[in-house]
Amino acid sequence: MTIIDEVHNRNRPMPELFTRKDIRNTGGWDVGNVRAVRGEPYITVGGRIMRVPLDDSQLAKAIRAHEQIHVKVSPQDLNDYINEVTGEQAIRAAEEARVNYIASQLGFPMKAMETGSEKFDGEMLATQGAWEAAVFAVAAAVHTGSLNPLLVGIRRIDPVWADSLRNIAKEIVAFQNKQIREIKRRLYGVNNTDQSHALSVYGNTAPNHNSQTIVGMNFTIELAMLLESIAALPAPTQVQEQDDVAEDDADADEADEADDTEDSDDAEASGNGPGGAAKLGDDEEPEDLQEKKDKTINRKDLQKRAKEILNGRIGHQGVGDWLELNVKRMPMSITVPGAIGRKRVATNMGRNPRRMHRLITDPEKRIFDKYVKASGGVILIDCSGSMSLSKEDVRELMVAAPGCTVLAYSAHWRSYEPNCYILGEKGKICDELPKMGGGNGNDMPAIQYAVKQRQNAKAPVVWVTDGMVYRPRGAGQFDEIECAKFAQKNRVHMEFSPQGAIEYLNGLKRGNAYKPNILPRWKELIGQTA
Repeated sequence: MTIIDEVHNRNRPMPELFTRKDIRNTGGWDVGNVRAVRGEPYITVGGRIMRVPLDDSQLAKAIRAHEQIHVKVSPQDLNDYINEVTGEQAIRAAEEARVNYIASQLGFPMKAMETGSEKFDGEMLATQGAWEAAVFAVAAAVHTGSLNPLLVGIRRIDPVWADSLRNIAKEIVAFQNKQIREIKRRLYGVNNTDQSHALSVYGNTAPNHNSQTIVGMNFTIELAMLLESIAALPAPTQVQEQDDVAEDDADADEADEADDTEDSDDAEASGNGPGGAAKLGDDEEPEDLQEKKDKTINRKDLQKRAKEILNGRIGHQGVGDWLELNVKRMPMSITVPGAIGRKRVATNMGRNPRRMHRLITDPEKRIFDKYVKASGGVILIDCSGSMSLSKEDVRELMVAAPGCTVLAYSAHWRSYEPNCYILGEKGKICDELPKMGGGNGNDMPAIQYAVKQRQNAKAPVVWVTDGMVYRPRGAGQFDEIECAKFAQKNRVHMEFSPQGAIEYLNGLKRGNAYKPNILPRWKELIGQTA
């Protein structure tokens, strides 16, 4: 055995020893040696493959720790967590931050994780004006040695970006520290419990209730929501306080590390932290600096966003899951003639010449009539308590949508009972309406099901709802954003009231063009995060 083989054998990780609650991690792993170069180290939990550097360097140790934490806490597939609210970049960056946080808290040398290309990467991000990508890159680099050179590269091109991203990095760390404190308070009501126990909850792989997702990823989703809201901010263009700009790169990043464990709330309250008063003394600063500072991305704004997500948008039980949709088809005994969008059009073939004036004016001699039916459609009715719909309202909607598939939904606590009903289809509607639960929690599955029921991509889908949608134990505004983006992407028309929906449906029957529109409040909501 050569010296190199001996080193590799000594440093070989043993991912097969890690236990998980979502899958059985039994059997051997294919572990191989690669260079400590960006893109070469990787793992696949499902395929049981690990490629990491096996030498004795601190960088190799940090990479091995990083990949082994992935084996222990990360899901097999991140696609289950990617949606309209938390995109792929945000989820991947947030998961990297969670893994790096756990590894650093366990004492691994994460500050040695620096591959050498970070300065160039930072220069490229700033040169291309890729603000959103820069936010995600900083998030993925926190707790590692990659953060300092990444910010140095950005500073060479745009010092204002570097200062703002430095603030963002601090708030990401403060956000994660607060997540850990919330875990400790939730478990024991105090903040001085064992850190290792809190980390085990932070990386918990137990499946969520009625879901394929795992508990620990709730914390990644929370952070991803924060990253999405930060990345949606306009890129900073103003000069920040001159004290911050004048700091050299090394001093700036030393300040970052010193602030990693600082409570952002305390810093804000005291007025002496990076988000507090300026460092000019006597509580005064020049007016020109004050104006410029107000137009930059500062820590107070970031702290406000973090507080909203942790305290106002996310329940103590996590982000929650949409309820599973349980669909029941009602007996249909009433026939409603007609079809949505049914109208007469001119044609050059037929029996009764009703348009004789076209004999002279129309080169194609289209003097006959024919009836053209639209391609059906789907009407989805939100019957939750906030809508206060009566049986008469629902029946009027059904009659106004002949030829459409009519769906009504509302949730209740009994998972075995139907929570979505097919009230009408193919020109027939039910005689008796079902008893609805009156709650929310299955809104997103309901609209997804409705979109799948349309006959083709051009068929109209009309959603009658007040927009008050949410998961059980859910994320409030973020649940609405998810539904709003799905509705907009899939050309769903929304109406706030039954009367508005009936008027819109009657217009389609008269031959009006289908021009989908979402609720005005949801438009504003998407505008705030787009």
